[in-house]
Amino acid sequence: MKRLILFCILFTVLHANGQKKKADSLPFQKDVKFSYSSLILPAGLITYGILGIKNDPIRKWDRNIRTQLQPDGVKTGIDDYTVLAPILTSFGLEFAGIEGRNNLVDKSIIIGTSALFMYSTVRLIKNNTSVRRPSGRSVSSFPSGHTALSFMAAEFLHQEYGHVSPWYSIAGYSVATATGFLRIYNDKHWFSDVLAGAGIGILSTKIAYWLHPFLKNVIFKNKTEKQVSQVQWHIAPLYSGNELLLTTSLKF
Repeated sequence: MKRLILFCILFTVLHANGQKKKADSLPFQKDVKFSYSSLILPAGLITYGILGIKNDPIRKWDRNIRTQLQPDGVKTGIDDYTVLAPILTSFGLEFAGIEGRNNLVDKSIIIGTSALFMYSTVRLIKNNTSVRRPSGRSVSSFPSGHTALSFMAAEFLHQEYGHVSPWYSIAGYSVATATGFLRIYNDKHWFSDVLAGAGIGILSTKIAYWLHPFLKNVIFKNKTEKQVSQVQWHIAPLYSGNELLLTTSLKF
């Protein structure tokens, strides 16, 4: 399965070469402007998840879904790897010479900002709720961190390369949806946990893009283009024993 993920990433990069000339002629707005309509989907997902903490009909629906998806002792750990696939694809396209909405430095700032929002929100909610996982192993089920990270990455890939080809957006969100499904299938999360995680992930990336022009002007206000090009960015997964996290750092 790991080889399948790698193959999908490589296929996406190779597919981009056929789309590069087409993308160069497509006009698109570099900065993502705030719009209230963009809040509808993530806000709806998060609201559903929050209601599911105490709402009996939603909890019953969670249990029914778990019963239907419960495998006969067969588990898979692929969801620990699919969470990073859209991000790896996006930066793979960058290194392959396929231009996205932003350059490498701006991409790094955006993904770092979105990861900060996503991780902080997930940890804050987990620390203030006590939803037991379907497996019963802990009370940190809500929301799903894996799903939040995966949808954060999918929205990032969509924003950067959706104008090149809609297939990048479809691929990113397909992988994110599969990750959420596997979190339920592997008895790690309830359906409402996954929906809330998806909403948090999408919203975190949208916020990062909305704030990017402001953050860039503040951070690089007195810096030259040469100094900006010297920014070093590092990204790495961190496994805490129960969750797969994404760590990022920027060095100026």
